[in-house]
Amino acid sequence: MRIPIIAIIGLPNVGKSTFFNKVLGLKKALIYPEAGTTRDRHFGLTSWNDLAFYLVDTAGLARPGSDLERNIQKQTAIAVAEADLILFMVDGKTSPGNQDFAAAKNLIRTKKPAVLAANKIDARNAKIESLASEYVKLGLGQPFMISSINGSGIGDLLDSIVEKLNSQFAIRNSKITDYGLRIAFVGKPNVGKSSLVNALLKQDRLIVHETAGTTRSAVDIPFEYEGQKFILIDTAGIKKKWKQDADVAAAAAFQSIRVISSTEVALFVLDAASDMTFQDQAIAEEILEQKKPAVIVLNKIDLLDQAQQDRLLDTLPDYLPQMWFVPVLFSSAKTSRGLDLLLKFAKKAFSSASREIDQTELDHFLDKMTEENMPGKMEDQRAPKFYNLKQIATNPPVFKLTVNFPAAIATAWKKWFEKQFRLKFGFEGSPIMIRYIRKA
Repeated sequence: MRIPIIAIIGLPNVGKSTFFNKVLGLKKALIYPEAGTTRDRHFGLTSWNDLAFYLVDTAGLARPGSDLERNIQKQTAIAVAEADLILFMVDGKTSPGNQDFAAAKNLIRTKKPAVLAANKIDARNAKIESLASEYVKLGLGQPFMISSINGSGIGDLLDSIVEKLNSQFAIRNSKITDYGLRIAFVGKPNVGKSSLVNALLKQDRLIVHETAGTTRSAVDIPFEYEGQKFILIDTAGIKKKWKQDADVAAAAAFQSIRVISSTEVALFVLDAASDMTFQDQAIAEEILEQKKPAVIVLNKIDLLDQAQQDRLLDTLPDYLPQMWFVPVLFSSAKTSRGLDLLLKFAKKAFSSASREIDQTELDHFLDKMTEENMPGKMEDQRAPKFYNLKQIATNPPVFKLTVNFPAAIATAWKKWFEKQFRLKFGFEGSPIMIRYIRKA
């Protein structure tokens, strides 16, 4: 049976994202003290009283004054159209205004079940409760007085929501698990991450605009392809000085870095038509440091002729030498080139990271390598000795190589050994760790 969808709707800065994060128990939606921080729709799977449902955070309702703002409001309109229930949120510390009445009137026209929540009631007193109670005039019933900061009133609100949905939905699942393989699109601003996701989905699911930094918060999108389920994660562009700056774009970049740590595969998107930069290299280092399977996606390839494409492939190792084991894919959201391979490459990289090597194969490999190229003698003239090679973990794959004196094994030999290891066993797209452990 289908999982119900609850859309959180309201004016800017009423606390929709704070409520979204509170219910999910995660800092999933970006929160920043600037109206209009949320732009795309954000899905979160959760449950209450054993009823599973998707909660959807949306941008604040406003009159669009530009193409970008029109696209933002379009996403909110889609959320309302797709929702099975509308949670209309207002600022309970203020009296209802004309915009509240207009929004409520539009919601009533949808004839969808709705629940009214007066948020920001962090400390209750007669004056505040009197202000919040005025929202009954909106025609959406008695408001639930809640605080998304301290959680007060949220339980009663969710009880009411579940009661309204129970007659139509009965998906009982108190232990929510991930929808599918988590794949994050990461990279600098304006490299085409959102466009690629939209092209995969074959719909304008994410806001795309020529302005760099249009995406401000990571967006999880459930998606099914060829019978397999995925979570596609669009992230904000990681700007050049994200560690030093203190604006909403920097906050979004910080969130994108956190997303890398929680994803299962990173699609590292580069603008094929632009020169590689130190920022691209810094993002590559973040992916490698967090030991994530990856695919390099050279997007906007339709802007290059064949000679330019060949030259790009030849020079890429000079810019990203540390990612020599990562597969490279040409793509174009405009022409759909490479879209059929994106998820296949991601699945293969994840499969590599999940792979376990039989102990017999590891034993044979170690014997062969030490016969071909044994490290030189140590400073005290002792001969290096290898005892065994064992796999001790997956995701990422970790191997323990037991030796008599690890510190004496030269770095050059370790690099040679890892290269030979990959040539033998593959692990394309996946980081591997070979730990040199001294025998006890």
